[in-house]
Amino acid sequence: MTLNEALKIINARKGTGEQKPHFLVCGFEPLNLATLLRAHLLQRLPDDDVDVSAGLYGDLTGNLELAMSSAAIAAAVVIEWADIDPRMGLRSAGGWSNSAKADILAATPRRYAHLETLIARLGARMPVVIVPPSLPLPPFGATIRGQASLIELELESQLASFLVQAGRAAGVRVLPRQLMPELMPNGSGLDPRGEFLAGCPHTIACSNGIAETVTACLWQTAPKKGLITDLDNTLWAGIVGELGVAGVSWHQELRTQAHGLYQQMLGHLASSGVLLGVASKNEISAVEAALARNDLLMDATALFPVCASWGPKSESVARILRVWNIGASDVVFVDDSAMELEEVRQSFPGITCIEFPQKDAGKLWKVLGELRDLFGKPTFTHEDTLRQASIRAASHLQEAGGGQASAEFLRSLAGTVNVQWTMDADDKRALDLINKTNQFNLNGRRINEGEWRRLLAESGAVVAVVSYRDKFGPLGRIAVLAGIRSGNEVQISHWVMSCRAFSRMIEHHTLDVLFGMPGVEVIEFSFQATERNQPLQTFLRAAGMVANGEGVIRLPRTSYMQGRTELPHQVSETTEGLNGPR
Repeated sequence: MTLNEALKIINARKGTGEQKPHFLVCGFEPLNLATLLRAHLLQRLPDDDVDVSAGLYGDLTGNLELAMSSAAIAAAVVIEWADIDPRMGLRSAGGWSNSAKADILAATPRRYAHLETLIARLGARMPVVIVPPSLPLPPFGATIRGQASLIELELESQLASFLVQAGRAAGVRVLPRQLMPELMPNGSGLDPRGEFLAGCPHTIACSNGIAETVTACLWQTAPKKGLITDLDNTLWAGIVGELGVAGVSWHQELRTQAHGLYQQMLGHLASSGVLLGVASKNEISAVEAALARNDLLMDATALFPVCASWGPKSESVARILRVWNIGASDVVFVDDSAMELEEVRQSFPGITCIEFPQKDAGKLWKVLGELRDLFGKPTFTHEDTLRQASIRAASHLQEAGGGQASAEFLRSLAGTVNVQWTMDADDKRALDLINKTNQFNLNGRRINEGEWRRLLAESGAVVAVVSYRDKFGPLGRIAVLAGIRSGNEVQISHWVMSCRAFSRMIEHHTLDVLFGMPGVEVIEFSFQATERNQPLQTFLRAAGMVANGEGVIRLPRTSYMQGRTELPHQVSETTEGLNGPR
């Protein structure tokens, strides 16, 4: 993006939509970077207006303090070497003598410790992205540029230690140093003339790269939930029906290591809670035998369900989506055949299709990176590890219940619903659910960490995180409800529940607990119909609330009690935080 393009975007959107303030924390003149960052944020947030504030030149720590006291909901902390010690910048006249360099090495740990403390405090208020130095160190090494000097290695080591410690703080994300060269497509991102004349050290291309990457990191798209893979010439090399179980391969000595790398990636995704399924044109007996090989580079039990038939791949994909109970837009389909990919794409326009490049190692490396981006997320929670097991449990439940969810059958599950009233802003599970749940979602509104912390800080804030377990095992924390209590009313702004918890009447128990709060006579719901929240609309109608269009839906206690039915599970409640309702 050029500066002119950025200005056009800003002028076209100025003053429209909800204001989402951001803070750009740096010690240099950020004029170009602030403009480009605002433009990229406006593109990422098409329904909102974005303001980007910055602090004073040359005062990184002071600007961190300003960001903490600002109204910003997110911040980028862009650090350059001159912010750590001015003698590492172009504008300093401090000298590069041996004694000066020794003093720099001795002083930087204290500087990093101070920054680490301030950034942790800022991360407790809003999401923060740290951009490590993208510009080169000054040429004060005693070696040629092709040989690293000891002072350069020491400074890089100190920086790495700082980034590790700072990245452990809640709400803090760190851009990887290895990404920095990609932000400078034409070589160094340093603009010496801009630094001398205006204190603006980055080229336009470098500023644009930083702005684009910061935006993607702060406002990450919702991760995909599942991956459906082909087998022949994808999970392994060869066709198992022709070569036999022992004939397919994925090893370096047979030059089929590309498939081994793919298996390792799938194993990694499974350990991160990604659902994995198989859609293969094969005999199921041959598939099961091949997946039982002990040299497979992933745990084959992570693949569920495994669909092998001679029908269209779209039929297998449809079956897997039903078992997972998620939409096609949450799923990636990988196959080596362009024809199979197109057949599935036409049947499920929302699905993400990726062709497995079995004969192109360069493209394979890009595919592995693309999969990381599609499934990556800022935090990892315990519930992610439960997802695969809960999908299997739901399948067993459907079989055991014969497709019927009668009250008698649900009581036989010996289920327990726990409602945890909490104000813990550092527990990322609640926000994770709000931002990736689609079907049982009150209004489809997505919020970031800064907005979530603001909601929790409001007077009368009410947040409930619901977990569930039964004889088939735990589902973990599967629902979140948030709002504000005012007198005898509770205004619910967010209510979501994972599709893994459907058909167990957990939503009915949650509503029952709300009316169990002392003095509550009316519950208001900030409802908006979306393309995908039909399950939520069905529940609202069943609870006596007509959900047509959008707006506020009110449910008085008297109306609720008239339609209340006996509920099947045991319920427990716990309270955390001073602002809880109990």
